[in-house]
Amino acid sequence: ILIRAVEPLEGIGIMRNRRGKMPDNNLTSGPGKLCIALGINKSFSGENLSDKRVWIEDTERNQSAVISSGKRIGIDYAEEFTEKPWRFWLDENIYVSR
Repeated sequence: ILIRAVEPLEGIGIMRNRRGKMPDNNLTSGPGKLCIALGINKSFSGENLSDKRVWIEDTERNQSAVISSGKRIGIDYAEEFTEKPWRFWLDENIYVSR
């Protein structure tokens, strides 16, 4: 799974320090930006997402948010999977990578 963007809920000051001066909605709006903001580097490769170093945390979700899907970007090499709607995002969320 490639997580392309997140909406930061805490630690925004740390992310600002890592990413430099830019609008908050641009801190984590893309895989490279996201990794820099969260301090993720190659040493995280192969980490278990249920371990202590990195994890996915369950939080309350905005029940009125609309989840959309579409084809992934930049995977023309993927043959029959190129057009599959395997990219998901929350409509109208300012943190979604474009």
